[in-house]
Amino acid sequence: MKTNRSENRIKALTQRAEKLLKQPKALVKELHSAQDKLARTQNHRLTEIKEQLAVLIAWTHDILSGAYKDYETKTPVMIIAGILYFLMPLDSIPDFLLGWGYIDDVAVISFIYRQLRTEVEHYLSWRQRQKETNEDGQSTDHSGDL
Repeated sequence: MKTNRSENRIKALTQRAEKLLKQPKALVKELHSAQDKLARTQNHRLTEIKEQLAVLIAWTHDILSGAYKDYETKTPVMIIAGILYFLMPLDSIPDFLLGWGYIDDVAVISFIYRQLRTEVEHYLSWRQRQKETNEDGQSTDHSGDL
């Protein structure tokens, strides 16, 4: 029964992610919500996951803007589904349970990050090259210093 509920949640998040890819304004709004929630998350034990999530949010911005094109078809959907999970206030372990509420978020984001490890490395290399070759000195970074 619990597996079925998890599968249904994953399916629903994936479908919502696919829809959001076709609605850039709505997706940008969700990305800003994720950045805001991430900024409000003060738990020092979440430092690594915060960095990973910041990379995934920036990556999504770069995919959405068309700046970054070297990714597999499934990648944006997987990233967005993970971000949407992070935004859910009542996920498997509600975020308001101090000390415990982000455990499932950490698991989901870490899983996605590990699954996309090679693509993340390619993206971060591309991002570094973009910063180095930016002639006018303006940062294209959407998430602060990565």
